[in-house]
Amino acid sequence: MSVWRRLHNHGFPSLVTSNVAGRKPIFRVTETCKRMLDILRAAASDEKVELVAWVIMPDHFHAVVAVPGERSLGRFVQLAKGRFAREYNLSSGRQGSVWQDRYHERALRSDEELFTAIEYVHLNPVKAGIVGRETEYEWSSARQVLASPSALSSG
Repeated sequence: MSVWRRLHNHGFPSLVTSNVAGRKPIFRVTETCKRMLDILRAAASDEKVELVAWVIMPDHFHAVVAVPGERSLGRFVQLAKGRFAREYNLSSGRQGSVWQDRYHERALRSDEELFTAIEYVHLNPVKAGIVGRETEYEWSSARQVLASPSALSSG
């Protein structure tokens, strides 16, 4: 088995992806998506990280997360995945792994990489053929960010 070392406390935002075990499309159910979003937001709040952009796809999620230097991205992901797995297994009467063991992380080392990652996250449902425009997808931060005229005009 290979050993992956993660850069801790690097100070850059990160793009995180985590897949459901077996790529099962458990997030096709509205209540499951709502619960995952609530858990992502709670884990971000508990770990004092900023959830910059996110999308919950049928069998995975992506998040762009800004983690202060003294905090841990791994801890945020562990909390989000662990809490969701416990609740999902309880509510569905099942046991076992909900998520693939590993998650993917990429440090975003420039504004260009950050904006590209946010665009990637928001366009994921479009590229998957689920919707025609990113603001049409209910389980994405694109609805709040891109649909709000004030978000586009501020700055």
